[in-house]
Amino acid sequence: SEWPYAIHLLGHIYTGDINSARFLWKSIPAEVKDSQPDLAAAWRIGQKLWTRDYAGVYEAMRGFNWGPQTQPIVAAFSENYTKKMFQLLLDAYSTISVQDTALFLGM
Repeated sequence: SEWPYAIHLLGHIYTGDINSARFLWKSIPAEVKDSQPDLAAAWRIGQKLWTRDYAGVYEAMRGFNWGPQTQPIVAAFSENYTKKMFQLLLDAYSTISVQDTALFLGM
């Protein structure tokens, strides 16, 4: 059976190891990337994290109909990511605009 690249990639994303996610993505054969939609969608999350596109992370998570193997990991990551962003906002509450707050929370 094929290696579960999407789960492997999401594992790196979940643990915040974006460097390892990038290197994994680069090592995956093109035909595998092209044949696994969940893998490409997982990498979109990784790309948004890499570029610090906070709103884009939410768009990447919500903009794909995740399969039964990847959906629980994405849901858990989404919950943790939202908590992390909320904590960052709490720490910066006196200096952040409403517009930036909405951006960080994917609104």
